[in-house]
Amino acid sequence: MGVVSILTHSFTDGYNREFGRVFGGGLERYILDLCSVIRGLGHIPEVHQLSYFEAFQTRTEQIDVFGYSYDMDNVPEAFDRMAAAARGPVIYASCLWQPITYKPGSLGICHGINWDRPGLPLETKQQVAEHIQLALDGLVRIVSVDSHFQTFCRAACTYTDPRQVVLIPNAVDTSYFTPAPPTRTFEQEQEDEWLAAWKTDLASHEEDAGAVISGMKAVESKGGPSGDGAYSGKANGDVTTDWATDIVISADAEYQVNGLTQEQVEQKTMDVRLTSPRPIRIIYPRRISMERGIIPMMLAADKLLGAFPDLEIEFAGELVEGSTVGRAFRYWHRTHPHAERINQRTYDFRDIREAYHQADIAVIPTVFSEGTSYACLEAMSCGLPVIASNVGGLNDLIQDGFNGILVPPGEQELTTALVRLVQDRAERERLGIYARETALSYDLARWRSRWSTVLESFLAETGLKEGIRG
Repeated sequence: MGVVSILTHSFTDGYNREFGRVFGGGLERYILDLCSVIRGLGHIPEVHQLSYFEAFQTRTEQIDVFGYSYDMDNVPEAFDRMAAAARGPVIYASCLWQPITYKPGSLGICHGINWDRPGLPLETKQQVAEHIQLALDGLVRIVSVDSHFQTFCRAACTYTDPRQVVLIPNAVDTSYFTPAPPTRTFEQEQEDEWLAAWKTDLASHEEDAGAVISGMKAVESKGGPSGDGAYSGKANGDVTTDWATDIVISADAEYQVNGLTQEQVEQKTMDVRLTSPRPIRIIYPRRISMERGIIPMMLAADKLLGAFPDLEIEFAGELVEGSTVGRAFRYWHRTHPHAERINQRTYDFRDIREAYHQADIAVIPTVFSEGTSYACLEAMSCGLPVIASNVGGLNDLIQDGFNGILVPPGEQELTTALVRLVQDRAERERLGIYARETALSYDLARWRSRWSTVLESFLAETGLKEGIRG
């Protein structure tokens, strides 16, 4: 047994000074899963990361975490310090685009290309290619989460071993992220409430049981909860509630037979009136950040909320308080004319499934810097139709028109696609079915197996010769 050291720019929340909490991003989720694989092989994972504040040391999720303050203009120097303090073989889990001096015999991970902004200066992109060449020269192997980095290495760099860049796409626990169980329609719930009300009435007015039962038949004949007019689909705005008035009128007539006043009738029917069907909900399960497409999403939300009064939008991701984009989002939300239909919440990795189960459409509007998105895989595994931008590894996951919709990054095409799905329930359901089928091929068990193979080979080469240093 020995220590395996993971070096990264982020794991626990060094952005908001919550060092004891794992930050809710894809990179952090990846590292958490990788630590589990390392433990499964009988070794001890530790994480060394950057801190936007002071240096720190903590333990979370049974992992020792060491934070390093650093100069934002000199990230390689911080990685040098982390590598020097590492107690075991090193895995460089991020920042391969930086000019890092790699510890010999180390492994690297690329989580997607983040220099794919069209407006990024050509000189900067050429420098990144040089830095990736340093990674290829200095690391024994690089694991890529999508095919695009692998292609970039082949196109812009040189290396002799075609196995040096290993493609292991991100994964999802398809046994946990499952489609929402069928929900009872409003009509079924209403039927139970009516039956409960009738049973209560029967207990107190046993002599009038015949009149109550005849009232039930009258309701059914009008297409109520158990009549021919019952709605068997998902309550999402496609059903009207005109027959609710007929129910109340029928009940009124029967209760008048029982000698009750109008006020008493209204009291008895108050708890069984139909509520409005659930609004359609769009979920943006991403960090509130520029690269994740928060600006086009906000612009699209402005148009959609104005056009569809029964629409809700949830921003289900981390927000760095005090950042420029964080302050802008907070102001936008606070002053929005439809603020009551906008929700922002940060979910734990283990709780986000409930957000997917409450949603009808998922949006992954990345502008740049994307691998095989965890959020996209989770939404697909939950059977949601996904609208994603055609950036990075999202192209590996979505086949446009088959298991989701791909659009160029930006607000206009995103809004058009959202309007299309909001108005077409059948299309939502069809895309969701094939999304779930696609997600099954990215199951977490396969990811663990492939990573175990890579780690076993890597650790055998290093031999964990240094063991655990105090």
